[in-house]
Amino acid sequence: MSDKHAERLVFLFDVDNTLLDNDKVKKDMQAALLKILGERGSELFWKLYEEVREELDVVSYPETLRRFAKGWEEKEVAQKAAELLNNWPYKEYLYPGSLDALRHVTRLGEVAILSDGDDDYQPRKIASAGLTEAVGGAADVLIYIHKDQFFEDVMRRLPGRHYILVEDKEKLLAAAKEFMGDRVTTVWVRQGHYAHDPQHYRKPDPDMVLERIGDLCKLGKDDFYADKAEKSRLEGD
Repeated sequence: MSDKHAERLVFLFDVDNTLLDNDKVKKDMQAALLKILGERGSELFWKLYEEVREELDVVSYPETLRRFAKGWEEKEVAQKAAELLNNWPYKEYLYPGSLDALRHVTRLGEVAILSDGDDDYQPRKIASAGLTEAVGGAADVLIYIHKDQFFEDVMRRLPGRHYILVEDKEKLLAAAKEFMGDRVTTVWVRQGHYAHDPQHYRKPDPDMVLERIGDLCKLGKDDFYADKAEKSRLEGD
């Protein structure tokens, strides 16, 4: 690890319901697929979607589409469904302030995406939303099926002195705090269906709570440290 990397502040951003309104994506997808596939076809598609998620332990639109095409008699209709999902306009679903937030913290340290998802569709989705470009390229987009099991790998690939994890899931923030301790500041953005879900909650509490991702633009570097003594220790003053 170079001295430069050892000293840097690293911001890690979740995608779904943190930077991008994934709840609205799914709602609009359901409506669009219903128009293309009809009620019977749509019901089959989402049944396969859940089966794939259960089997693979991750959402996989490519595998869902493959199984749907194999079992659906109208091949042209199945192809239209695939084209719809593979060309979904994700950039239209970014939360207001998402790109501003990324630009803001880029002035404070290294910025990367840390997302759950499959290794095929999720990278394309992130790129389509303009997020890959916003964080500087594919090298700064890390995707795992269960990212809470790979914090050690994340820290190896993105070495830094201190980490800021920005996420909509309290449970994942708690897991990061348990693993990384005082090397991470956890930021809970209360957006999406986990914003008021007590079943998803787990201690320790998040270090910071924001009502919307754009609020990140109001914060400076000093705000991400617990106190002045901690800031001084981390910066080596």
